[in-house]
Amino acid sequence: MPSMLTSPANSYYQASTPAPRRYAPLQGQQHVDVAIIGGGYTGLSAALELAKQGCRVILLEAEQLGFGASGRNGGQINVGLACEQAELRRKVGSDNAAALWQWSVEGVELLRQRVRDYRIDCDLTDGCLLAAETPAQVRDLAAWQAELEDSYDYRHLQLLEGSELSAAVGSPLYRAAVLDRFSGHLHPLKYLHGLAAAAHAAGVQIFEHSRVQHIEQELNRARLSVNGGFVSADAVVLAGNAYNHALLPWRVQRSMPIGSFIGATAPLPDALAAELLGSRAAVCSMNFVIDYYRLSADNRLLFGGRASVTGREPHNLEALMRQRMATVFPQLAGYGFDYLWGGLLAMTVNRAPQFGRLGQRLYFAHGYSGQGVALSGLAGVVLAEAISGKPERFNLFSRIPHAPVPPGAGLQTLARLGGVAWYQLRDRLGW
Repeated sequence: MPSMLTSPANSYYQASTPAPRRYAPLQGQQHVDVAIIGGGYTGLSAALELAKQGCRVILLEAEQLGFGASGRNGGQINVGLACEQAELRRKVGSDNAAALWQWSVEGVELLRQRVRDYRIDCDLTDGCLLAAETPAQVRDLAAWQAELEDSYDYRHLQLLEGSELSAAVGSPLYRAAVLDRFSGHLHPLKYLHGLAAAAHAAGVQIFEHSRVQHIEQELNRARLSVNGGFVSADAVVLAGNAYNHALLPWRVQRSMPIGSFIGATAPLPDALAAELLGSRAAVCSMNFVIDYYRLSADNRLLFGGRASVTGREPHNLEALMRQRMATVFPQLAGYGFDYLWGGLLAMTVNRAPQFGRLGQRLYFAHGYSGQGVALSGLAGVVLAEAISGKPERFNLFSRIPHAPVPPGAGLQTLARLGGVAWYQLRDRLGW
């Protein structure tokens, strides 16, 4: 069977999405204001914003729209960055950390506004639960809620324990959870194709199966060599996330690709679905190696986790996923998956996204570390602002310091294995 990491995912999302519009490959030469590389949320968001400003925009996708994490993720819409606010305060100061938090809230608002404005049918549902398994995690959870309410005036959180917790999520693992009513979840591929339709209607030229092989920054323009043709542009946005590495020099890379996987059960009976997730909120555990799951519109449990630090699909992936799902929900011990898929996402060492610029014309944003559904849409807006001469938000994101990653797949894998082993030990010991 071909690796799920190197071929388009045979996912529930693809099976449940109406046949989308397909876009031809690039042929010949194009001259535009902005060229965007990557047909995921970041690229489409930037393209839409720039086109609304009157820019001539071209978007180039090496495979097909949604091939990367944007088309196959867990669908969870979260506020905040994947790293802790305390770490952001240490790295950029309290005022800047507060601004980054507020912008992440804006990212969720932006997503919801686009769903309304462009009438995107993507099963948008309110509510995300952050669930604690150990006494230490319960303490961290309470501190997290207090910090967001007291420091950032975020008033959408509800602590669940006892019968309220059992009614919201029917797993014996959890001691407490916090429900965030402002966050939520959606069908990621339907949302992506809705964004693409909006961008195309705004005038963006979209080309699929158009791989950029080389970028050359000349004095007045950037020149992109593409299989099938060439593009010249005043500015270039590199928005390939885990697939940026072939075009971004090692000396500026601060993220590494890891594998992430999701399974979808058969549709569950209504009573069982209500027993598992009476809240119908998405759930994420507090472990470093997280479980994340939610119910689809047709009552399938979409269960994700079991990351691969090697970037390859584990040979016993289905057995691992079924075992973990049954640990979280013993009620599903006899259930398998109708669909099982995965792919790469980009993770930074500190789990904050990396924004940057290479030369005068190449901008990039990536490394959302598993929390990019809303944040990547905001990133597109921030990139568009920078290109349009308003770089303040881009510059703040760019000032978040990142540890370098080792060059070469072998060294990267060793670094990831060491880091994950340490955090898995912490998970087991309840630190």
